[in-house]
Amino acid sequence: MMTPPDSGPKEKLARMGWLKSAVTILALVLVYAWCSSSLRIAPGQFTSGDTWKAMGDLVIRLGPFHRVQTCKDANTAWGDDDPIAKPDPAKVKAVCEDGKVLYVYVPHYLTSQVEYLNEIKDPLLDTFRMAILGAFFGALLAVPFSLLAARNLVRSKIVYWTVRIMLNLIRTVPDLVWAALLAGALGAGALPGVIALGIFSFGLNAKLLSESVETIDPGPLEAMQACGANRFQQIRYGVVPQVLPQFLAYALYVLEIDVRASTILGLVGAGGIGVLFNTELTYMRYRNVGAIVVVMLVIVWAMDFISTKVRERLI
Repeated sequence: MMTPPDSGPKEKLARMGWLKSAVTILALVLVYAWCSSSLRIAPGQFTSGDTWKAMGDLVIRLGPFHRVQTCKDANTAWGDDDPIAKPDPAKVKAVCEDGKVLYVYVPHYLTSQVEYLNEIKDPLLDTFRMAILGAFFGALLAVPFSLLAARNLVRSKIVYWTVRIMLNLIRTVPDLVWAALLAGALGAGALPGVIALGIFSFGLNAKLLSESVETIDPGPLEAMQACGANRFQQIRYGVVPQVLPQFLAYALYVLEIDVRASTILGLVGAGGIGVLFNTELTYMRYRNVGAIVVVMLVIVWAMDFISTKVRERLI
């Protein structure tokens, strides 16, 4: 009687793969259940009609439409006395008697938004200036500390681990928290925003650059050591040529992040377009908020596109 052959290694690996996948999925479900129960968020709230209705209402109000939910607003929109839109008694009745929520198109929307964009030109430029200054100072400050945080250049473990721990602590604090702390100490304005972006840029640039320094080819350094070159000459001719393209690429990448971050630092009083964004949001002028959001999206997309193309050429 023939016995069935043992399953080969491929079948065992396949079964192990399915088992790992099942365990991973189960772990994710348990983590989700723990988080949602701790936050008191029922799973149905993510798919609830009320949630999506509220989000849709916000998106509509960010555009050229005004929400009509009171009888006074309905008469202003569709009544007989100089209405915003064409008189429509049926819509007035639907709002006043049936309690429905309707929307009316705001006339001259594009004209008003173009005029508004002219008003926010200066805060947008301030946002760019903050991002450029923060990225510039952060990149310059990161150069010496990235060398001190590279294991292949620093002989002292005390110096190496001190700089590494300091960089880790700096990166632990988000840029928005730095901006809030500095705005409280220095007052509202662009200065705390620039310093916060500089600190954030310094931590990120130093980390990325130190990792690049640790992966350089040791051959040129060993050759210069054999020729009697001093430490400065070794770094100048053996390290800088190898990491300069990566350094420029990292600096552009951090600048791209700073442009995104600088748009929201104004929420804590750190200057830029975020101050105006917070004001418009406070007074519920959602059409102006929508204009700012669109401009931010265009700027971030353009910056991301340009930065990606330049970094592709550098690396």
